[in-house]
Amino acid sequence: MAFDKTQKKTIAAMGSVVGLRMLAVFLVLPVFVLFAKEFTANLILIGLAFGIYGLSRAIFQIPFGYFSDKIGRKNVLFFGMLLFGVLTFIIGFTSNIYELISLRFLQGVAAESSVAFALVSDTVSENDRAKALAYLGMPIGLSFVVGIVLGPLLSFYFGYPFLFYLSGVLGIISAFSILIWVEEPKSRKMLKEIEISFKDVIKIFKNKTLANLSMQGFLLSFFMTIFFFAMPLIVKNELGTGYYYKVLIPMVIFSLFAMMKASKKADMGHEVRLLKLSYILMAISSIFLFLNFHNYELPIIIIGGILFFTGFSITEPIMPSLVSKSSDKSFIGTSMGLYNTLQFSGSFFGGSIAGVLFEESRGSIPVILVIASLICYILIMNIKNNFKR
Repeated sequence: MAFDKTQKKTIAAMGSVVGLRMLAVFLVLPVFVLFAKEFTANLILIGLAFGIYGLSRAIFQIPFGYFSDKIGRKNVLFFGMLLFGVLTFIIGFTSNIYELISLRFLQGVAAESSVAFALVSDTVSENDRAKALAYLGMPIGLSFVVGIVLGPLLSFYFGYPFLFYLSGVLGIISAFSILIWVEEPKSRKMLKEIEISFKDVIKIFKNKTLANLSMQGFLLSFFMTIFFFAMPLIVKNELGTGYYYKVLIPMVIFSLFAMMKASKKADMGHEVRLLKLSYILMAISSIFLFLNFHNYELPIIIIGGILFFTGFSITEPIMPSLVSKSSDKSFIGTSMGLYNTLQFSGSFFGGSIAGVLFEESRGSIPVILVIASLICYILIMNIKNNFKR
């Protein structure tokens, strides 16, 4: 079934707004560790600053989803994006590592990502929900590719604080774009009268498929955070920071191609097969990148990075769609909140553990990441490929 004019407008508006918001995140992601290193050489504190954003996002994902189910999506989205933008801008003025840790925690309170997916899901029928979320995932994937390359490039020429100023402005623009371009879904206006009880929340937690996908989300974010903790340090030590964006370019080109192919294959019902492939690629990438910290060559770094980016990019358009398909329509906001809670918890644990491992036991990193990839593979094998289309 084709989308009508209102649905197309909502999907396009939300895609643009969410893409802008995520660009603000991805500009900072690849250079955050290098920025934090200007305040301290303690990698454990740097890891905490990197990961604590995920902790606060995890804590507030379900409350944001819950309140959006109760009072509507638009206001919750505006508040979350505005809060994120203002705090990100302030981080650019940070003067020490403890300020950075505190501001990163507050920045993560703006946990509105599940609400964005829920708003789009409200707008379309259940049969078209997966397709709509796939369209929403495309600008997020594009933001990932653009941000990962532009972040290191802009920071090289203008400094790290500039990225936070720019990202803060992008966050604020996305907040006011919500007010101007996005309408509250009619279905959500009717569902405001529905009372969401504690029993309903427990029911969501008992959804085995959702729990399985949420655990995969945890491990994916865990892996990604360790990667972006390690990669800038590896490149800086082996090649110098001026080479960072040059190293990332071939990686993101491959990931963009993989993401486009994955989206098409997912529409044909091959989600589970694609996720299996992505976890195999990520396991191999960890061996290339982390098996020997003292003998790096440029081809090894690039091959390992390409494998990681390709594997991770395959998951980006697929996971939110599967979560939506496995959720009750009345509680999509809360269900997406559960998934994102586990996802951002993975970011917190990944950042915190990365700092400790780099200080104490670097050799254990590839073992941990291979195990994480294998667990994801086992989890996806236990999901029947019978999602609603």
